[in-house]
Amino acid sequence: MRSTLILAVLAGLCVAVQTSLTGAAQRTLGPLVLVAISGLTTGVFGLLISFVVAKPEFSGRAVGYAVASGVLGAVIVGSIAVAAGQAGVARALSLVIATQLIAGLLLDAFGVFGAGADFSVLKAIGVVLIIVGGAMVVGF
Repeated sequence: MRSTLILAVLAGLCVAVQTSLTGAAQRTLGPLVLVAISGLTTGVFGLLISFVVAKPEFSGRAVGYAVASGVLGAVIVGSIAVAAGQAGVARALSLVIATQLIAGLLLDAFGVFGAGADFSVLKAIGVVLIIVGGAMVVGF
């Protein structure tokens, strides 16, 4: 559990820094070039790490999931870069995080992509409270 918390905090820190970097790069390169460079870098780095650490077994379904994930990653990077460049990092991430939490609750509730169904009223209340905080960031 401790490693989960550390990795989640590390990911949050990286998202905030990456959003600042992509916003700055997008203003110079434009969103399409930025997404291409970012996607290529992520793909090469991820592939190298996976061969060294994970030694994956390739299957049709897994490769399909990975390709779909890569396409979604390009949409994510491009969208956040443009939004952060226009509205600021905190405002853009507040909207992104609120949307992620709502979608995450739905995916967990229905057990999408093989995860066990996992939903509780307390989780939903927690998400609502986080969204209220995000609305305050966006609104003020």
